[in-house]
Amino acid sequence: MHSAVTSMDRLGARGLTRVMSTSPYLLATTAAAVTSAVVGGMFFAFSTFVMSGLDRAQPAEAIAAMRGVNAEAQANGPFLLMFVGSAVLAVGVGVAALVRLSQPGAGYVLGGAVLALVAFVVTMAFNVPLNDHLATVDPSALTAADATREWRAYLGPWTAWNHVRTVAPLLSSALMLLGVRGR
Repeated sequence: MHSAVTSMDRLGARGLTRVMSTSPYLLATTAAAVTSAVVGGMFFAFSTFVMSGLDRAQPAEAIAAMRGVNAEAQANGPFLLMFVGSAVLAVGVGVAALVRLSQPGAGYVLGGAVLALVAFVVTMAFNVPLNDHLATVDPSALTAADATREWRAYLGPWTAWNHVRTVAPLLSSALMLLGVRGR
């Protein structure tokens, strides 16, 4: 008890007020950094081995498997919590960092928030429409040539955009953590 009182005495009223007023910002920024890293890690798996693994299968089988993955992603609570949660947290900490822009580290947090939102926007603007198209394709009704054409038209663009949405949240996480450290 004595050490806690001594620490508070050294901190002083102004210091204690500063710590208490910034704690939600620090917690939210740390949570945003962690969720961004998790999202980036999930996408990293697709960029580094899932898509190339699917590409080893026959195109019709790859289409069927990816359709299954996409259907699972749309209904998977933990994935959606991380994916949507990282975007919501990014908006919140981005606004908070903008308000604090003159403070040390706020620019890093703001940059990280923007990059976290890049992953969300890229997903919604590019990957989801490609997934939606693939959902309309019945791989069992395709000839081998048509399945190959469909898979190639999907694989290249989807994977390229996935690389973007892999790098963006990983950099986002690093920037936010630098921002927290820079305070």
